[in-house]
Amino acid sequence: MKKIKWIIAIVAIFFICDFIVERIFFHGVNEMYGLRQHSDILLVGHSHLMLGTDKQQMENDLNKKISKYTREGVNVSERKMMIQQYLDSGFADSLKIVLYGVDLCTFTGGGLSANSYKLFYPFIDDEKIGSYIRKQGGIADYWLHKIVRCTRYSDDGIKNGAARGWMHNWSNLKNGTIDIEAYKQRLENGDERHIQMNPALISEFQETVSILTERGIKVVLVNTPTLDLLNDFEPEKFQMMVQWFQKFAYNNPLVEYWDYNPQYSHRHELFYDRLHLNAKGQKVISKEITNQLKHIL
Repeated sequence: MKKIKWIIAIVAIFFICDFIVERIFFHGVNEMYGLRQHSDILLVGHSHLMLGTDKQQMENDLNKKISKYTREGVNVSERKMMIQQYLDSGFADSLKIVLYGVDLCTFTGGGLSANSYKLFYPFIDDEKIGSYIRKQGGIADYWLHKIVRCTRYSDDGIKNGAARGWMHNWSNLKNGTIDIEAYKQRLENGDERHIQMNPALISEFQETVSILTERGIKVVLVNTPTLDLLNDFEPEKFQMMVQWFQKFAYNNPLVEYWDYNPQYSHRHELFYDRLHLNAKGQKVISKEITNQLKHIL
């Protein structure tokens, strides 16, 4: 009997500690992405927009609250879920503008993180997100992360995000510059993704924008620059993609399309790699974005 009591006590202590530690991590994650604050502007996208925007500089320039909810490798469907998550949070009553990151492969199926659903483990208690994780990862995976709460933070990226949230550190740590000659060789070998216009992803994207505009929220499609060599890999498809976004914005009064490729895609010193800006590039593009935002706020 005494042994059973000890086992029960140990299990109870484990789950109490598990809960406390998870709550500490969870607070950091919410701080990192601004999910528990009444913001005027919400940024949603993957690492393309993440590394291309400086949240603190933008808040200081605009004197507005900004939630920067950007996750590595998230696809169109996951971005829809992220937006719905914030809208349902009870903190979206002051939201006026959503900056939605787009790029040349927004509608290309595959190629991003195959396990990007794991980024949402911290939010597994949200009914919609929990259902998505269960569908993507399976029942065993779902219940492990549902019951043992600290397993939601086993990924180094999530742990780092939680730590940076506590420190309120949103800086771009990518200070290197792309090796242009190495990338040219890669292109010569044909080692690059192909631009597609997947109808299912387009439909999901249109639904996402409608969710926002029906609430009177303005949507700005932000195409932070990608390297000119990449854009020229399939020039006709690239132009087709640009024209699609231009037409979509033209036909929707509450939608704008801001493309920074014409001015900056040839500025190789601003790029960490073919898709992502380095810290210098982030400062340049963030300033451009805030200058344009001042005209519509």
